[in-house]
Amino acid sequence: MRTITLLIAFAFVHNLYPQGVKPSDWGLVEFKIEDEELGAIHFYVTEKGIDVAKPLMFIICGCRGLPTMLVVQSGEKSTQLGTVPPDQIHSFADLYHVAFIGKAGTPFCDTMKVEQINPLQNLEDYAPSEEYIRKSGMEWEVRASSTVIDTLVRLLPSTGKVVACGWSEGGVLVTRLAAENRRITHLVSVISTGLNQFYSSIINRRMDAAMGNMTHREAQAAVDSLFAVYEEIYSDPNNVEKWYYGHPYRRWGSFCDYVPLEDLVKMDIPILFVNGSNDRNSPILQADYVKLEFIRLGKDNLTYWVLPGVDHWLFEVVEENGEEKAKSHREEVFQGIREWIAQN
Repeated sequence: MRTITLLIAFAFVHNLYPQGVKPSDWGLVEFKIEDEELGAIHFYVTEKGIDVAKPLMFIICGCRGLPTMLVVQSGEKSTQLGTVPPDQIHSFADLYHVAFIGKAGTPFCDTMKVEQINPLQNLEDYAPSEEYIRKSGMEWEVRASSTVIDTLVRLLPSTGKVVACGWSEGGVLVTRLAAENRRITHLVSVISTGLNQFYSSIINRRMDAAMGNMTHREAQAAVDSLFAVYEEIYSDPNNVEKWYYGHPYRRWGSFCDYVPLEDLVKMDIPILFVNGSNDRNSPILQADYVKLEFIRLGKDNLTYWVLPGVDHWLFEVVEENGEEKAKSHREEVFQGIREWIAQN
């Protein structure tokens, strides 16, 4: 049994954080579903044109047990770290009902005090809730996302298109989501993987050796160490006390028991795969294999878009006036996704 509640965001916000500490600051309306099995599911929908018939774009980002907005304070200084990209939400809000869920047991916004502001380190140091740790893995997030999509299809005026768009780890989640929820009509996977996530680290060690960044013996020793860790995780896949690389074993045991390619090749809906060739988090070699498999099977519903020289954060190092600068390809990707959906 489920109950759905429209949540009114709190009215008072300290003026130190004027840019986005509550859903309405992002142009979002907050809802909550109380599910007997899943518990509380908080989800957010763009308010712009919410009463107008538009396609639904459901976004999943790979951000561990992080809040949507994290305010980091160090003395009198502070910064805001958005884990669901605000620019993506605003970029699609005119044409789509954009929606996403919060992580299990995690507030929309949280605050942490640190000695020094270092965004990447601060995100790593954030302690997820006990509820998130207990529910970490694919099952809760996929089931909660599917519940929300079913709810929104009934709740919002729609054109019938339902686009599941996943970024990084979210690309793995939306693949399984699309395999299980037949309401999804389009699948977009950005900077993600189609193979076992553990394979990415193995690829990187082999490439490090091939490029001369380590010897082949060093690479083999590193790969042997990875296999030892992976074997331990697979032998105890539901453990929430042991952690590896920022996640409990339960999370790894869940995600790395799943190979997205096995579902991708069974789908007949349009699929867009976007990858950067300089991405170490989701190495391009695994995405190349996805494309190869679609060719082998004679399937033509995959659009494979590679951005040469672009990394996991959609940045490319370019030279301008003799200096190296980081060039963002984010808006190019947003525009490309919009055009692909319109054409499919």
